[in-house]
Amino acid sequence: MDASAGWRGFLERYGIALGVVVGLTLVIAVLPGNAGDRTDLRAGLDGSEVGAGSSAFGGTSPGGVASTGTPGAAAGGVADAGQAVAGGDLGGGATPGAPGAAPGAQGGPGVGATPEAPGTGGTAEVVFGEGPCRPDGRQAGVSIYMPPCARWTGTDNGGATARGVTAEEILVIRYLPQLDPGTQAILQSAGLADDSATIKRSYDALRRYGNLHHETYAREVVFVDLAASGPSESDEAMKADALKIANDLKPFAVIEGNPAAPMPTILIRELAQRGVVCLCSTSLSSEFYVETPPLVYSSLPTVNDYAATVAEFVGKRLAGRKAVFAGDELNPTQGFRGTERVFGLIYLEGARGKVDPEGKRARDAMVAEMGRNGVQFAEAVGYIYDPGRNQQDVTNLIATMKNAGVTTIVPLWDPLYPILITKEASNQQYFPEWFVVGTGLSDTTTAGRLYDQLQWRHAFGVSPLWVTWATVARSPGYREYHHARPQDGAGTEGVLVNIYRARIQDLFRGIHMAGPRLTNETYVAGQLGYPKTGGKPAAPLHFFTREDPTEIKDFTEVFWGANVAGPDERGQQGTGMMMKVDGGKRYVPGQWPATDSKAFDLNGAIAVSDDPPGGGEPDHEQDGHRHPAEQRCSSCP
Repeated sequence: MDASAGWRGFLERYGIALGVVVGLTLVIAVLPGNAGDRTDLRAGLDGSEVGAGSSAFGGTSPGGVASTGTPGAAAGGVADAGQAVAGGDLGGGATPGAPGAAPGAQGGPGVGATPEAPGTGGTAEVVFGEGPCRPDGRQAGVSIYMPPCARWTGTDNGGATARGVTAEEILVIRYLPQLDPGTQAILQSAGLADDSATIKRSYDALRRYGNLHHETYAREVVFVDLAASGPSESDEAMKADALKIANDLKPFAVIEGNPAAPMPTILIRELAQRGVVCLCSTSLSSEFYVETPPLVYSSLPTVNDYAATVAEFVGKRLAGRKAVFAGDELNPTQGFRGTERVFGLIYLEGARGKVDPEGKRARDAMVAEMGRNGVQFAEAVGYIYDPGRNQQDVTNLIATMKNAGVTTIVPLWDPLYPILITKEASNQQYFPEWFVVGTGLSDTTTAGRLYDQLQWRHAFGVSPLWVTWATVARSPGYREYHHARPQDGAGTEGVLVNIYRARIQDLFRGIHMAGPRLTNETYVAGQLGYPKTGGKPAAPLHFFTREDPTEIKDFTEVFWGANVAGPDERGQQGTGMMMKVDGGKRYVPGQWPATDSKAFDLNGAIAVSDDPPGGGEPDHEQDGHRHPAEQRCSSCP
């Protein structure tokens, strides 16, 4: 059977659901480039001009840039992930100094310090805690996650301090992996993707917002698009693209350009090893980040974070208890509700015939963490993502779980196969509990409505996601887009504007925190020095560590409200909502209570809210300020 025939058969069998689920990769990838070729920036940046010394970050950097006054210089002092942020407060009393010093218990930003950024030929000072500040000490802007406010009092940013950096610009490549045109058409027809022009416009609006609301030290961040030279499954093509980016285009950073087509791990690794900052990964293992130069950042937790959270929840609240949430009403003969739970693991092992080592690492992390919490899996079965060609594997997977008497399935899966797997479970009259881990969009309302509802009404677990907005116009992506492009009407931002902004937020935060002398080292120090922020139902706890350079550090308990009506993450009304218990209360590892799960108890559960989480909402657009069309960045001349 040829691949094209298999694909056609799959489309005929599952129709628009394929487009819907593939499009869901956009929702979680929990991100337009400037017109023109930008050869002016790239010309002459040949490595020798940005420093000759070999760097610990896999690239080159100018000599003599280390300084005890550099923001982020003590980046290793980020507080432990297990330390709670009381009430999710942004901080009030603590004044730990410049970003990069260990944050206080309240997670407050460094205020009052006046570090001298390293420079040659002039003083370049940054005062954190002054400038365009909000009452919480953060830079004026929409999001609660804006960095500590900063006032740059110097005039010399050091010029060409790193590859892709000049005195006036910072070059970022927006990388565009190959996406099948037929899939793109299906996505758009389902309202789950934007056309390329809309995506480009949305990226550029968010880029403009970032330039105008962060301190970029008189440099404008510019985007240049690069289309992949081959399919993501081709290691040769990905290595060739990494070489082209690092050696020919010479950017400071690469950003994922279309979350519908995620960047493969081989490309991410190759870029980081060549000293290119990459805002491009999604839920890889801690091992991957430790093995790779510390230049890769993402939003969602590592697979190790997922595993530790799931295992703690299961060990404290489910293990040794009966499977009371199983679907015995649909098949009374299985008798699971009167049986002590038996756990089974399903995990994604690879795609289109190619095994990904990250899949096995995810499995091993889950098995190890569960073991530490006294839980063993009766079965652990991997599968290869290959739509239209391996239905028999799905059939065998469910049969294995059923024959082993598994009452509770823990799935580490992709966005597509839950449709097939849950349907197959119903075909085999097998109705277990489904534990929501949060990978593969399984913790979203948009995805949950696509799964077999006879199965998903028995789904509960944990999620790193937040209580989402009830009205999309209140969302940060929508508001940032229209603040940057006030001439545009509603809808021009695209249906997935809030996904596009995630990588861009990470990019600008690091630049702001790095100080004027931008290098790989100061960028990394700035990211690691970002103070703890959030911990509220609508605002997860964010900070970075070397082993865990992903934003979200806490989780909430969730369950599928099969009969609850409301809007999904895109604002589309329907029935079936992913509910968060206790109003979305969040926990860091070690804090889950050893009490019964509150799954399927609607009392106090919530799915959406328009209550702002704090920070710049809703005041930023109401203060009357505007940005001249010719303004390139907040401190650009």
